[in-house]
Amino acid sequence: MALNNYQQEHVAKVFPESREQMQKCLEEGVEVIVYLQNECGDDVPPFAVAPKDNPEFWIGCWDTAESAAKQATTLGLKVVPH
Repeated sequence: MALNNYQQEHVAKVFPESREQMQKCLEEGVEVIVYLQNECGDDVPPFAVAPKDNPEFWIGCWDTAESAAKQATTLGLKVVPH
């Protein structure tokens, strides 16, 4: 499946070494979880979105759980309970 413009923009924003994995997640529309991350400081938004089967790989972080879920859905991902 080809990525839409929004997905392509998201892939372009991530670290180069993560782009292939990010693209694969978006192409597959993987199931993701939203959770309160505690690995980073105040410079990173607190709510992470990550594949359910690989929570160490963050799709992104947002300020609220609601905005994280909304962005995940907009990216074509399926939010599932954590």
